[in-house]
Amino acid sequence: MKDAISKLKTEFNTRMLYWNNLKSNKVKALLILLFLAVVGLKIFTTIFTVDWLTSLFNA
Repeated sequence: MKDAISKLKTEFNTRMLYWNNLKSNKVKALLILLFLAVVGLKIFTTIFTVDWLTSLFNA
């Protein structure tokens, strides 16, 4: 368990170092927008998949 937490901390620190080394605000904004788009797409597809499945079993 401690090994997994250590790996997670190392990965987080690596990502934060990459984020802090980015100088361009446009790139940071693009990465944030891309992250939000991926999360939104995942939520959107999950809702429609569940809605489709419930309508399939109710018919």
